[in-house]
Amino acid sequence: MRIRMNPLLMMLTVLSMGVPAPAQQQGAPGRAEPLVVSIDASKLSEPISRYDYGMFMEHLGNLINHGLWSEMLDDRKFYYPATSAEPKGDAPVLPFLPRHRRWVPFGPDEFITMDRDHPYVGDHTPRIALEGQTPHGIQQASLALLRSKEYIGRIVLAGTLEAKIEISLIWGPGAAEHQTITITNLQTTYMKYPLKFTSGAGTHTGRLEIVGRGLGSFHVGAVSLMPADNIHGFRPDTTHLLRELNSGMYRLPGGNFISDHDWRDAIGDPDKRPPTWDYAWNAMQPNDVGFDELMILCQLLKVEPYITVNAGLGDDHSAAELVEYSNGSVDTVMGALRARNGHTEPYRVKYWNVGNEMYGFWQIGHTALRYYVLKHNAFAKAMREVDPSITIIASGAMPDEMTVTSNARMVTGKVQAEYGAAADWTGGLLAYSWGYFDALSEH
Repeated sequence: MRIRMNPLLMMLTVLSMGVPAPAQQQGAPGRAEPLVVSIDASKLSEPISRYDYGMFMEHLGNLINHGLWSEMLDDRKFYYPATSAEPKGDAPVLPFLPRHRRWVPFGPDEFITMDRDHPYVGDHTPRIALEGQTPHGIQQASLALLRSKEYIGRIVLAGTLEAKIEISLIWGPGAAEHQTITITNLQTTYMKYPLKFTSGAGTHTGRLEIVGRGLGSFHVGAVSLMPADNIHGFRPDTTHLLRELNSGMYRLPGGNFISDHDWRDAIGDPDKRPPTWDYAWNAMQPNDVGFDELMILCQLLKVEPYITVNAGLGDDHSAAELVEYSNGSVDTVMGALRARNGHTEPYRVKYWNVGNEMYGFWQIGHTALRYYVLKHNAFAKAMREVDPSITIIASGAMPDEMTVTSNARMVTGKVQAEYGAAADWTGGLLAYSWGYFDALSEH
């Protein structure tokens, strides 16, 4: 894109930059001469770089899972037990982050046990005991539904042959205000079954029920429900709004979140990715939006990805493997894994940030500058060995940042950070990591 300068704006710019005033105005003797400025508005300047305007995104609680991702069910892989009791220690760090909706029993609690010996994914999977024609199961409420809108999904089940499972989308209290899918002939091994519903009314109090009748028991390994008009799993409304921002690049996936996130937990079959606890934001993460999904999002938005690697609890070997997973050919170990996950072509990510706010005392895995520079250098070396063409960006902090965040006081005992001292994080990177980065990201 090339920008044509507005003539009036250009004239004001020239004048503000100090075009010499007439001699009389400067105090010199002589007759004042009129000031003449010529503007050639037909000449074009160089295009503004698309990288001057970027965005940042991280898995801050439900920010991505609710704001961008189309999944309607919380805890769809059962991080929490399905029980009527309230979980402990579940309050989010930030008050504007909502709690997850929970699975609660349909019927008495004692018919549900969390099977830790044969979980489908994660630590445990709900097992529901049956007693003839009395329904027992689990349910999740407070679902927002639109009239005549189609919803699709899947459920992973295992159980006894005599079990009959009914999955119902409910939009009202009336006997006919629901749609039910019945599944019979369960296998003892987990199987996936498709779901498809059309809501008969609009409501904010919809509900999904999964109940069984018959003999024996059944397990629910995972369940998913999305509006049918999702775009590769992403919401069409927010995706459209982000595209209108016309950004050049997105920095993702973190953020404080990244420092205890293992990217390998969030690739492959989404139903087999274990839900994990995010200690940065005190929230459960289902790991449904992982590296591949974020690359798809960047393609949808037509932006260039700028990836942050885990330099908190992560290590240089893991970061190098992620570079290979992203950029390696199918002949490499990680490139072949990417291909098996459905993405044959490399993503060719160019920009890579080593860590997020690693200077901060709040950052998981934070360490002193004199040790962190060694860690950064190891990351850069390992990542460049995989792909020498990448641009490596270090996580910096000038003395002003170190001062206002109280990091300087914690390091030196002085409130004000001093250039060249132990609280000058960027200065330390320049002194001891020069040659191991191409740019500095200042916070």
